[in-house]
Amino acid sequence: MAKNLQNLWERMMTIGVNESVPESEVRYIRFTNVEALLTMFGVLLYVCYSFYSGYFLLGALQGIDVLLGLSVLLLNYKQQHKIARVVFLFLLNSIILIDACFIGKHSGIHEFFYISYTIPFLLFNVRDYKYIIGGVLLAVVGFNLYSVVNPYFTAYNIDVATQLNIFKINTWVIFVLFGLAVYILAYYNYKTENKLADTNQKLQEQADELEMANSKLKEQKYAIAVAYQKSETQGKELKRSNEDLEQFGYIISHDLKAPVRNISSFMNLLSKQFGGEGAPKGAKEFIDMAKLSSDRLIKQIDDMLSYCRVDRNLPPTAPVDLNHMILTIKMELNEKIKEKNAEIIVERELPVLDEVHSSTLHHVFQNLIANAIKFNTTEKPEVKINYTEENGVFTFSVADNGIGIDAAYKSKLFQMFKRLHSVDQYEGTGIGLAVCKKIINFYNGEIWFEGEVNKGTTFFFTLNKRVAGSNNHIEEVTPVKKAA
Repeated sequence: MAKNLQNLWERMMTIGVNESVPESEVRYIRFTNVEALLTMFGVLLYVCYSFYSGYFLLGALQGIDVLLGLSVLLLNYKQQHKIARVVFLFLLNSIILIDACFIGKHSGIHEFFYISYTIPFLLFNVRDYKYIIGGVLLAVVGFNLYSVVNPYFTAYNIDVATQLNIFKINTWVIFVLFGLAVYILAYYNYKTENKLADTNQKLQEQADELEMANSKLKEQKYAIAVAYQKSETQGKELKRSNEDLEQFGYIISHDLKAPVRNISSFMNLLSKQFGGEGAPKGAKEFIDMAKLSSDRLIKQIDDMLSYCRVDRNLPPTAPVDLNHMILTIKMELNEKIKEKNAEIIVERELPVLDEVHSSTLHHVFQNLIANAIKFNTTEKPEVKINYTEENGVFTFSVADNGIGIDAAYKSKLFQMFKRLHSVDQYEGTGIGLAVCKKIINFYNGEIWFEGEVNKGTTFFFTLNKRVAGSNNHIEEVTPVKKAA
């Protein structure tokens, strides 16, 4: 029973309070409801007493006050909170004025005006000072109005003994009302202090978290600085390694190739002097084999240099028409094409690439086309060039009807010096496809093949529409010549 009454009282106090109401307004709404409920309860007691004592006019006026109290609750329910508080102030002061006039001076009811002028400070926020001033003035006007009109109501006053009894009751009511006001102020001050303490604690926690975040940020900055310093060191080492590599390439291209060329020249001289009639048995064959090996070594050196220089010393990028490039390659391979009775077919017009180094792509197409002709034993070799486009990526294909490649060699074919046939069967050093792969990877593309033995091979590689490698404009490094 007590719990039900407590729940009912809580619901009555929170009339008009919902999620849309700011927390700062809740206390004023609750206090308005409490005052309205207590006022109606007290007026109802006076109504009963008035009708019981035969004061029907006074009872009727007090009944109107009860209805006004209900209107205060209704206005709060309708979210008209400030209007509800203004109505309550008029209600409170009118009740005090009417009861003080009709009951009599000895009841001390007019002293409630001393309480009513404090009520606006409990009903409104300090920012609503206009309402507070209006409420105080209303209480002052009511008190002064009572002093003027009271003499005209003495004929309607109840007997003095009853007035004195009411005075005793009113004394307790005033005591309770003052205590209630002090309790409400203390309660909400307590809640405010708790909320402030919670806020300060959260702020302190946030400050601690911020300090930890700053500490971690400093650590990260230090780590970044260390990483940057390491990257600078590694960059310098990489630059030095590149310079060393460039110098090494110079040494290979000049110092190593020179003695190999000398060997080849000496082999030619030996062949002329000792390769004719009267030469020791087998001498010419040995000389020819040595010359062939030296020529092959020169070719390997050139191919190694090509592999090392794929992404170095490149000229600026420029638009390249692949159709013109294929025509140029046909002219360069004209002898091999006629020798093998081959045909190069461009199945559809090839695109123009915006940013590319013509020399690198020229190498890729030339190598793939030359291989397609070389590794072909049919009466009429065919090389078909085509491409597709999807999501800004070109996929080029170079297909042939040659000897084909077993799928088991997919992981080995693009490695340096990996050959599937002997030198006697097919010439070459085994570096060409490795160079092609390095070029395509330089442009962030991929290269692969599909094929079967005796059913031909198709090489695929991808390029973005705007093709550009990561090192498009590398300044040429002047090699350091070896001292004589």
